[in-house]
Amino acid sequence: MRRRARIAPIALALLTGAATSGAEVPALDLTSSPAAARAPSPAARAPAPRPSSALAENDLDRLLAKLDAEEKALRAELDSIGPALEVTRRRMIARGRAYYRHVRAGFLPVGGGFDALVDHAARVERTRLALERDLAREAELTRRSAELADRLTHLGAERAPLEVHREAMNRARVALAQEEERRAAFARAFATSVRPDYVAIYGADVGPAELDRRAGFRSLLGRLPFPIAGRAEVRKVSRRGAGGPGVELTALDGAPVRSVAAGRVAFADTYADYGLTVIVDHGERHYSVYANLGAADVRAGDQLPGGARVGTVASGPDGAKLYFELRRGAEVIDPGPWFGM
Repeated sequence: MRRRARIAPIALALLTGAATSGAEVPALDLTSSPAAARAPSPAARAPAPRPSSALAENDLDRLLAKLDAEEKALRAELDSIGPALEVTRRRMIARGRAYYRHVRAGFLPVGGGFDALVDHAARVERTRLALERDLAREAELTRRSAELADRLTHLGAERAPLEVHREAMNRARVALAQEEERRAAFARAFATSVRPDYVAIYGADVGPAELDRRAGFRSLLGRLPFPIAGRAEVRKVSRRGAGGPGVELTALDGAPVRSVAAGRVAFADTYADYGLTVIVDHGERHYSVYANLGAADVRAGDQLPGGARVGTVASGPDGAKLYFELRRGAEVIDPGPWFGM
């Protein structure tokens, strides 16, 4: 009796609706749906810290790792929404068709008595409530999908300056390591020396002097050829950090620079105030240094005969100038007596 008392108003509403509107399907009221979004809106989220010039590398890595983890979680949730939304919509279609059929039945269950009519009204109500839940679920999934897509867009905007900052730090680290390696290579170039394996004699157009096998490079004292053939203006200068005098030779732009004696290339790279530099080891701790080159034609480890081309003179605001040094070990020695100046 209690069950019939509860269902009777529903049956009465069903009969009245069927009698007055024929096959019309009652509209579903979703204004009181209890469904709510599971996550706050993107505007409510605190923005990620922006990179600064003093941002430590460890802090930067932690920020990027945090953004990576959040992005991974958001994408996983977004990927799961698609199948769930598809299932919900298929169920909505099935329940909507069932609801339509029940309402279309109208007065048909009356022939089975009042109990049959009450059961029919109960099925209609259950189907309507289930359909409302499906509609609310679809709205919730659609809203959440939009929120996730919006948050992923914001994450990309937050990540971009951090990635740029990290790339700049990586480039700075590489540049620093390269500079340190060049400094170390420049210092190592004067650390060891060996006697040349052979001595070459060239014609007067190149201008090499013959090495005495027994005296080695020291035999060229007073008759060392200039590293630039032809006319050149020569003056003594001191290069910052050299600790001793060198000579500066003014020549034509692109003039070839030649090794003053046979030896092994100990260094060929850019270095601090020297610019593009080649160092030739002539044995017994004697070295010649060719700096401010426009181009280098040799590599470290190459064996050169006397007069061999090592590069070209670079141009500058004051003309093409080659800086030349002689060293005994790491000590710069005056090249004047060697050139007979």
